[in-house]
Amino acid sequence: MKFNRLLIMAVLSVLTTQSFAQTSLKALCNMFTSAVSIECDYETEFRNTPVSGHSELVVQGNMYVMVGNGLQVYCNGSTLWTVDESSHEVVIEPCSVQSKDYMSNPALLLADINSLFKVKSTKALGAGKEQCVLEAIVKCGITKADLVLTTDGKVVGGKFFLEDGHTLSIKVSSMKKTEEKQKSFFSPQRKFGSDWIVTDLR
Repeated sequence: MKFNRLLIMAVLSVLTTQSFAQTSLKALCNMFTSAVSIECDYETEFRNTPVSGHSELVVQGNMYVMVGNGLQVYCNGSTLWTVDESSHEVVIEPCSVQSKDYMSNPALLLADINSLFKVKSTKALGAGKEQCVLEAIVKCGITKADLVLTTDGKVVGGKFFLEDGHTLSIKVSSMKKTEEKQKSFFSPQRKFGSDWIVTDLR
């Protein structure tokens, strides 16, 4: 479950670097005035086991839904659900915007990206691409990010160095603005009956 939230944090870190005042990234800034859908492939190692897969993510303000790695993660800004359909398990946790708990709600990176990271370096790579290295200035789960993006503001991918020592690589295959969602979209639209293992930490 922790791994999935780190994956979300990494994706959002890639996609929110436009918050820094760089000309090539300003085109992305308007993306986050409404809901944004993202698809990416990832590779990492978790508990000494290689892990790779595909994730789909919808972000809107401080809310998100992610499907991937066999799990569904919902966050409506105040409550977080991690749902494993195959084993009929769900973990429900509180998620406070005020607490600035980026592990519980990685979507908060959108609001705080400027205060969390600084741009350490940028370099033109040719073929309309550039490299941007970010360094964390506040503890948030990621210590450093090495990104590749196009000069017109499209994210290609990146490598992330996590506080727990893991490295996560992602490749963004799609990012687009989508219609604004009702708040209910960011909560599970189902009941968890007696056949489910429910861990409610609220």
